[in-house]
Amino acid sequence: MKLLRSRKLLLFLFLSGLFSLLGYLTVVIISDPFIGIVTVKNSQGEYLVESLEPAGQAVLKGIQLGDIIDEVNGKPAGQNVNIIKFSSVERVDSIIVSGKTGDQRLVTFNRGWNGDHTGLELLIQLYIPWASLLLFLGLSTFLYRKRKNDSAAIMLILFFLAIGLSYFSSAAAYRNDLVGVTVMYVVIPFVAILFLLFMNMYLRRYGIIFISPKLIWYLALAFSIVSLFCLVYIWTSFIPEKVFLNARMVYHATLIVGNFICVYQLFRKFFYYRNSRFNSLFKITLTSHLVAFTPFTTMNLLPLLGGNIQILPAAFTAPFLFVLPIVYFYLLTSNQLFDVDFILTRFKYYTLLSLLPALIVTLTIAAIVSSDTVFSWVRWLQIFIVSYVVMTLFLYSKEQIDHKFRPKLFKAMYSYQDSLDRFSRKIARVMKRDDLEMVLKEEIGALLPASRIDFLIVDQIEAVVNPAGEQDDEQSTAIFLLQVSDSLQVGEVVELPHGLGLIIGCQKSKQYIVWIGSKTNHTRFNSDELRWLKTLANYASIVFENLYLIESLIEDLESEVKKEQATTPWILRLLFCLSENERRKLAADLHDSALQDQLLWYRRLEALMLDHPITEKLEVELDEIKEGLLDVIHQIRETCNELRPPLLKEMGIVEALESIIEHTQMRNNFAVDFRAKPFNNLLNEEQITAIYRIVQELLRNADKHARANLVTLELEQRTNMVYFHYKDDGVGMDVDYMEASFEHMGLSGIKERVASLEGEITFRSKRGKGLEVIIILPQNMTTGRSERGLLRDSYLIS
Repeated sequence: MKLLRSRKLLLFLFLSGLFSLLGYLTVVIISDPFIGIVTVKNSQGEYLVESLEPAGQAVLKGIQLGDIIDEVNGKPAGQNVNIIKFSSVERVDSIIVSGKTGDQRLVTFNRGWNGDHTGLELLIQLYIPWASLLLFLGLSTFLYRKRKNDSAAIMLILFFLAIGLSYFSSAAAYRNDLVGVTVMYVVIPFVAILFLLFMNMYLRRYGIIFISPKLIWYLALAFSIVSLFCLVYIWTSFIPEKVFLNARMVYHATLIVGNFICVYQLFRKFFYYRNSRFNSLFKITLTSHLVAFTPFTTMNLLPLLGGNIQILPAAFTAPFLFVLPIVYFYLLTSNQLFDVDFILTRFKYYTLLSLLPALIVTLTIAAIVSSDTVFSWVRWLQIFIVSYVVMTLFLYSKEQIDHKFRPKLFKAMYSYQDSLDRFSRKIARVMKRDDLEMVLKEEIGALLPASRIDFLIVDQIEAVVNPAGEQDDEQSTAIFLLQVSDSLQVGEVVELPHGLGLIIGCQKSKQYIVWIGSKTNHTRFNSDELRWLKTLANYASIVFENLYLIESLIEDLESEVKKEQATTPWILRLLFCLSENERRKLAADLHDSALQDQLLWYRRLEALMLDHPITEKLEVELDEIKEGLLDVIHQIRETCNELRPPLLKEMGIVEALESIIEHTQMRNNFAVDFRAKPFNNLLNEEQITAIYRIVQELLRNADKHARANLVTLELEQRTNMVYFHYKDDGVGMDVDYMEASFEHMGLSGIKERVASLEGEITFRSKRGKGLEVIIILPQNMTTGRSERGLLRDSYLIS
């Protein structure tokens, strides 16, 4: 309870101090118009205007670069505190300026709540910072309410507030307000420190150390010493100006170092975890950090190391810092990462597209500007950068506008997408090539005003096009197709003398083409129509190829059936695979429907007998029903196991046979002597299933027909083959009679299974002498090919 009160009191004091500071900074920004003069002292002791900030009063009052500041508020410029300490003119009522011609003029500035504030000045330095700060406060409040006990969330809140406060206080710091300058010197260096602390706390939950805590405290100590040295100069007169200039350079260097350490650590972690699940996390954080700090570092901090001139005002580069709070707020509150690769791809594409237009805009401005106006290289660089950023943002926004409004404004364009969706649904039901041609013709005719839609077959060997037409356009199209037939690619759209050609298929020397005649409105095919047709051609070519494969399979099956010799192994394997698939489906259906229903009725009957009083006679009858239900449940389970033995592949062939032998001996009166040697090379699932089914059928035959007392099974792996031997002491049979009739369909099925695996089987038996079966299977089966060169195994269903 005491801890809770302390936390509330601390939060109240923190918020009171924060809002008091914000109120004070707001008053300073409103009461003092921004002048924006940066001075430099020349060798004669005069203070020259070195640069002018945009949106400042100095630009509106006509002050120019190179003008001399003679007096400030009626006193010599050298006595003004702001000029002495900060080399700038701010928070003054009037100044006397000498132009290049030597004439002096008085320039006054209206201070106060109704002072000389421009709309652009208030927008850049008050409205946007206030809106940004409210956004940060809103994010912080939401985060605090959701994660108040999360140390990483608290550190992220401080990170938010540090960036927002730095941005807001920069306007007061530009006016040389001591409080605003103090906030800048104290808070900005610790943005990097807060980031490092947040990353350590956030990644701790994943067992990752982002950076050594000792290094963080060393950096904080170094940054504190530099900031304290600068604050002593700002608030006192103990430190000379030249010493402060060096200290300020060190201060800017600390900001660069802090940013460099953050980027360096992110690079290290990204490369270390680039092949792990943290790849996207570190790629997002690295990208956001580069986007946020690169403009401020390159356009403001690096130039300030060499002087007072910045390439771009901080008002333009500081907003990039908002990327960080938004990204890290998202990371902490969401369980999903956004697609950074998608964003980076577009960023590279749009920045590349914007480069040439931005350069053209800069050169155009240079040509328009009069020869009397002289811009420094910094100003030209500013113009180029602003143009470049505007172009890139325009392309980004155009993509979003297109995505949202283009379907509504240009419905015809998006009917092509609807057509593709409709076409893909239709071809899913296509079973013949004629059906594909009909669907394709309907779809193209519905959207294009084509004069004709015909289907042509180009035979390269016969050098003919079917059907052959007699009209001039048909003759010229046929001649053109024969000339370019060697270069035609499936899925391609070819421009013909009279229309377009869609290449939808190819069989040996024949190419199948959709001929789309010229448009009836006499217009050319536009880019959207060409892309749509190319997509249709790709879809149709895929279906065409599948139909061709099916037709090839059917032809192969028909040719095999017509042959007089025994059925080939690959067809047998296909049939057995289909059979096993149907067994598996039937077993799953039995287990999920009939077996579950039986269990449900058994439990309801059992509950009924426990919950209600019943007579002794009725109890006996219900017990019989229960036993009957249990028998049915057991039979269904046994049937499911026989249809699809569980864990057959996982158990291995030896363990699977031991299991079936154990169950067989529990139900039958004969003994089984199983001798197996360990397998060095594992069998594939097809071989394991076949051997299992063969043993299953032989044991069933021993039970029903052989009336055997002892069954002996041998299984071993020899060089490149599997050897299996079965022998029983049953009644035996006439082998010749068995092969000539259908009496022993089970043994015939065994023979077919062995043939499907390209093996050899031998039956030895006589009446009263039992049955002996020897099977030899190759370890690796050969893969036959059809007459078309297609892999026959590709037809198998596993």
